[in-house]
Amino acid sequence: MNLENEPIYVFPPKLSRTEKQAKALNDLAEHRKMSKQMYKNLILAGVIFALSLFVKFIIIKVLLMLLAAGNAAVGIILYRYYTLSRDTRLYTRIYTDRLEHLQKLGLMGDMLKVTLYYDEVERSSQDGRGNMCFKLKKCEKSQFTKVSRKGGESDHQPKDSLAVLKFIDTKSKLTLIEKLHEEIKYPKKNYNVITDDDDLYSKEDMEWDPLHKHGL
Repeated sequence: MNLENEPIYVFPPKLSRTEKQAKALNDLAEHRKMSKQMYKNLILAGVIFALSLFVKFIIIKVLLMLLAAGNAAVGIILYRYYTLSRDTRLYTRIYTDRLEHLQKLGLMGDMLKVTLYYDEVERSSQDGRGNMCFKLKKCEKSQFTKVSRKGGESDHQPKDSLAVLKFIDTKSKLTLIEKLHEEIKYPKKNYNVITDDDDLYSKEDMEWDPLHKHGL
């Protein structure tokens, strides 16, 4: 069996029938919550806009209209972002030599399909949002494909040879950092090693203080 064809981590994981039912109920509750929040924003925006119609001062009227539009936009964008992040088509498959990944690309429904080979990575890091950033030294085997909402595919070239991958589950990122930090050239932290007291004792010290009582 070729181990390179066996993923060391897969998202989403395979669920039992009971787990699928529990997840479906949880997703439904989350969807209702986000829908309710969006409608609250839209209703509030409508109320603010209606009040602006009765205001005589132009500056205040314009400010209220802008506030109403902003409130509505926030509600719609948050709901849209939520629905995109819960897309069941998204996946991550981590192998010993490569990473296969599908993520959202913007808020219009497009997606980015990635096959990233670690030996083509010059270095990797995280940005301020927690996304994994891979600086590529070459892109011969690795593939980046833009998938439109209608299913059409086209080549996608990372800007400045920098591939930014967004993981919707934390464990995917942790698996890369903890198990494959050398392969992806990630700057693994060097933690301080606590030295055993025996290393601090000379031969004479050991003869004088074999129980490490420090003269007490």
